[in-house]
Amino acid sequence: MRTQIWNNGGGTQSAAIAALIVTGKLPKPDLAVIADTGRERSSTWDYLDAYIAPALASVGVTIHRVRKELYATVDLMGGKNGDTLLIPAFTTAGQDVGKLPGYCSGEWKREVIRRWATKEHGVKAVTNWIGYSIDEVGRAVKAKNAKKSQGKWQTLFPLIDLGMNRGDCVALVQKMGWPLPPRSSCWMCPNMRVGEWREVMEDDRDRPKVIQFDRDMRKLDRHAWLTDQAVPIDKADFDDANEVMFGRERGACHSGLCFV
Repeated sequence: MRTQIWNNGGGTQSAAIAALIVTGKLPKPDLAVIADTGRERSSTWDYLDAYIAPALASVGVTIHRVRKELYATVDLMGGKNGDTLLIPAFTTAGQDVGKLPGYCSGEWKREVIRRWATKEHGVKAVTNWIGYSIDEVGRAVKAKNAKKSQGKWQTLFPLIDLGMNRGDCVALVQKMGWPLPPRSSCWMCPNMRVGEWREVMEDDRDRPKVIQFDRDMRKLDRHAWLTDQAVPIDKADFDDANEVMFGRERGACHSGLCFV
């Protein structure tokens, strides 16, 4: 029998899954978990503590907040020689501003949750619930067929099975009387768009952490930047007019591992 683990990503689709569990339209998972990267936006935890955790607790479901530093084997740098930056930063190492691949979600979320589930709960065979909706079928197929989703660790997409798109998720969350959750992401994620960066930089809890992180990151890789403006983050211009410069595709996350 496979252990059912719901990977909560902290965003709208995850809130919809919580609502489905609370209303009995989905069975209770054996384990509900959210990975704490140590860099998650403060607004994510505000929402989780105010709405999701209490609602789940009312039906006997505890959501476990698993700290990355307890189970991750790498932080910012990894790779064979430990000199590869793991976040999808922009880089000026070439002639044009480029984009590094991102391994952070896999290392800081997927692997952390798997190690936690194995060590703390002794799981033998797992079905991970991931919050893709039918708008993201392509990503779901890719995730389901990935080598890391075979054998012991397999995947399930409850929203897709129920035929729900993102709009359905929004409507369900609102029907529960909950506000829509803020977009879940790390406060230093290079995949954020202009409006999201503004929100982060306007949050007095997160802004100083981002500025310090940005400076420390370039001590590890002098060509790395958090935006494609390739300037220190406190010098970047987050006017909406710069959305095109950031680029909707270049600023979109396609890893599929932040669990939405």
